[in-house]
Order: sequence, then C-alpha cells, then structure tokens
Amino acid sequence: MNRQLALNVIVVLAIAACGTSVPNTPPPCLTDSDCTEELICFPDGCGDPTRGIAVEVTGGSTVGLFPQDFEIEKLGLTQDFEIKGPLSIVGSFQRERTPGIDPTQRSIYTDEVVVRASGESLVLPGVARSYQARFAMTDRGTFSMNVGQGKFTVSAFPASLEVPPQTFTDVAASPDAGATVNFAFASVDGAITLSGRLIKKKLTIPTPSELYVTQDAMDLQAIDPATGEPLSQRVETSTGRPGARGDFILVMSPRANQLPAIELVATARETGALAPTRRFLLTPPFSTSLTLELGDFGEPVRTVPGKVLGADGQPLAGATVVIEGRVTGGSTFRSRLATTDNDGAFVLDLLPPDESFTLTVFPRPGVRSAVTQQQVKVTNAPGSKPSLDPPTVRCTERISVSGEVRLPGGAPAAVLQVRAIETSRGRRPLPLEDVDSLTDLEGKYELALDPGNWRIEFTPAIELPQTSRLITVSAAAASSGTTTTSQTFAPITLPRGRRLTGTVTSTLSARGSQPLVNAQVRFFRVTRIEGKPAAVLLASGVTNGVGSYTIVLPTREPPPQ
Repeated sequence: MNRQLALNVIVVLAIAACGTSVPNTPPPCLTDSDCTEELICFPDGCGDPTRGIAVEVTGGSTVGLFPQDFEIEKLGLTQDFEIKGPLSIVGSFQRERTPGIDPTQRSIYTDEVVVRASGESLVLPGVARSYQARFAMTDRGTFSMNVGQGKFTVSAFPASLEVPPQTFTDVAASPDAGATVNFAFASVDGAITLSGRLIKKKLTIPTPSELYVTQDAMDLQAIDPATGEPLSQRVETSTGRPGARGDFILVMSPRANQLPAIELVATARETGALAPTRRFLLTPPFSTSLTLELGDFGEPVRTVPGKVLGADGQPLAGATVVIEGRVTGGSTFRSRLATTDNDGAFVLDLLPPDESFTLTVFPRPGVRSAVTQQQVKVTNAPGSKPSLDPPTVRCTERISVSGEVRLPGGAPAAVLQVRAIETSRGRRPLPLEDVDSLTDLEGKYELALDPGNWRIEFTPAIELPQTSRLITVSAAAASSGTTTTSQTFAPITLPRGRRLTGTVTSTLSARGSQPLVNAQVRFFRVTRIEGKPAAVLLASGVTNGVGSYTIVLPTREPPPQ
C-alpha cells in the first residue's frame, strides 16, 4: 500500500450531529518510514526520539515525595535523577483587624483551616495535580503542605463558616523556587454578609405566603462567575426536613464588591437528591436581605420505570442511565445514576420536567451498543403509576474500529495490548471508560468505540516501546442513507526500541543522597497536538531495591547485528 492510499484509508469523513462535516485532514505520518532519517512517527507527526523529552519522577506520597519533573535536552543511554526532597507550599494564616487590608493590623489565625491546591505540571502540559491538607490549631498560624511540582490555584477554607475563604492563583512550586502563600482572612467588619431565605416560590393566593424547600437538604455558596473562585463557604439553607424555612447567612470575601457580578449557587447537598440547582446572578451593591426563589419545581415523582434495549433490540444489562434537564420553575436537575438489570430495566426518582428531560445511556465497555441520548417526558397522571414517554430507549450501535499492528521487521504483533482512551468528552454528563483489547495471532485488533476522538495506545509485552495514534471515530452517513458501522485504519508498525537505564536518588535522608526504592519514572514527549501544548506518555517504570530502573523507548537506530 503506497502512502497516499494509506492516508486515504486512515482518514474518514466525519459528520457531526448537526450535519456539518469535519475537514478531511490527513494524519502527519503513519509509520517511521514516512519520516526522514533518524526521526520516528509520533501521534503529532515525525520527531526526534532523543529530544523534546520530559520525565516525571514520583518518590512516594507516604514520604511526601510527590511528582517532580525533569526536562531532558538530549536523551542518552543512561538517565539518572535526583529528587531534591519534598516540595512544599508554606505560609501563614492571619486575620485582618480592620475592614480594609493592613498588614500591620493583623492577628494570628489558629483555628482549623483546610488548604486545597489544584493545577498542573509546569513542564508536562495537561498533567493535572491536586492536593489537600487540614491544619488544626496551627503553631503561630503557620503551615506547610507537601505538593508536586506545578502551578496551582491555592484556596484556604476556615472551618468557621463565618470566615470567608481566600484564594491565590499562579502559585508555582518547583525545586528551584519555594512557594509561599500568606492568607489574611477578612475581618468581621470587612466581610460582606448576606442574609435571606431560599424558597421554592412566593404565593399570593389565597393569602401571601412562601412555599419552602423541605424534601432535601440544600446549600448555598457565592462564587466568581468568571473564574469559579469561591467567595464564601458553602452554607446550609435548608435541612430538608419539615419545618425548614430556608434561612441563611452567607459571609463573602470583600473582593466580591470589586467584581462586576457574583453568582449564588444553590445546590442539593447530596448527589442525585430530589432538589434542583439554580444560579442567581447578583451585582453590587448587594442587598443585605434576599429572598431567592428556586421556582416551584413540584413534588418528587418516585420509582419511574424505564427500559433500555441494545443495538440488537435485546435487553441491555449493566448500562448506566442518568436523566437531566430543566424542571418546572426554571432550575436544573440531574438524577442519581441507575444501572439496568438483566432485563434492561431501571428505576429512577425524578422531579417534574419543564418540558422534557435528556436521558443518557452509557453501555459498559466491550458491547456493541453506543452511548445514546433520548428526549423523554414524565407522565404522572392522578390514579396511575408514573412512567417515561417513550418508556423504552433503544441504543445505537458503536463503530467497529479495526486495524493491524506489525513488528519492526514486518511480522504480525500478536497478543499485544490495545487500549482506546477518549480525548474529548463533549457535552455528555459522564466520561467514557477506556476500552481494552488484544491483537490476535495475525496482529489484528478490533474495538467497539463510540463516535469521537480517541488515543489508541499499543503496548507490547516484549522489549519494544509503547506507541500511540490519534484517531477520529465517526458515524458518517453514506450516500445510500445508511450509517457507517465500521472503520478500518491503516496498519501500525511498532518502532524499534532501545533500553534506557538509570537510577533515582533523593536527598530526603540526613545521610545525603540515597537510592530511592519503588519510585515511579514516566517519560513523556512534550509537543503540540491540534495547536495545543500536550504531553504524550512514552514509557514508565519503577525503581528496584537499589533505586535502578529500566525502560524501553522508541528509536530509529538499526537493530544490533
């Protein structure tokens, strides 16, 4: 097969749900033979296997050695790493004594505080890192929490709901520069206090009154709508028990007065509770007494049955079902997750929909049925059992994705692990699970995948490197009006591999640099995919009892004679 024919095979014209087409763009390369000398074929195109490499080394969370990253100018046959001891974010907790900001008029804050740091690696684009620590009765208001290398948004949440949280962004932690964050919580006079009541609806007939939220516990929190930064603690507005009136007192950061608007987000405390979510947009100056109306979202509609059929028309067992949408009154609602039984049946407790809900079925990996969405209505006529309309959902069919994997010499790569990982979730309420398979004795594989963008990882059991490819799975409508149910991709030839060894040491011990046992070492290619920075995993390994590791990386070097 020549290169142009191969490119035509691997690219399939994708048609989106709205009927627009995805550009027919050829992949940058298929195999190493498509690249010039000394370059190999990566998911993003041809590249030098010895450059653009970064390594993540994790010493172990139990000793506080979270991930540290190393940029490699050019890979050799040996690559040693030394962990510089735990990385940490240090700082202090204080509280303003005056309404304004005055570093000379602060007191030490020693009550309990939870600190959360979330962000990503400074070196590996898209590699997320998050940490949390609780500090109770801190020594002179100081704290220190171990983190991995990265850039973080760091928030402190006092246990007292009367003290608003504080957030700092772009906090960088690395072996070369420590990270210091000094929190100064607002004073009683400096904070913004909102009080009021969260209700279903005001009534005027027969007499003025209020309809309360008494079926599930509700919470309220203020956030910055532009960044999602919390401006207040999450406080209770309703216990969800009879007699609850929805009263609340919310203490916000003084920063709220500097924003063009804030959002008050009312949510049920428990996931899948029979209460909706609503966002209230407020602009300064803020009223100190508020009445927030969720809208009369009605009474729960319990034990609503439904049924799911597979693409073959038979009952689909083990599928996950979730229903979401707008409810009466204008709020939004998402049900708990339900699982279909052997007869494809499920039961959910719901709220009355405004018009219709979106029901989404997530079949388990490996079956032929695809993720399917269906608009449904809830009927709940007096004197009859509640039901869905339509009561049964039949799933569409997943695309059969097939291909062939060959060894560097051209022989079939038999019994090789193949894993498909979704790279873009779209608007679905849940992500898709990874899909695994093995090649047969002829090196052929087949995966049942939903339409979308996927990364296919090929992991040999023998001493060859892992490789991956990016594919778009589509259900394009053919000229005959039928829908594509299978895609065949051009053969993949595994690159040759070379062994790379090294040791990992740390300065954690008082005796100086010591070998680090059971440290995880992960090699990445740092590049750009579809115009965005990305890190592609190439190989991983674990150090042995003397701190040594061995991995296999791709190469264009000829095999030894």
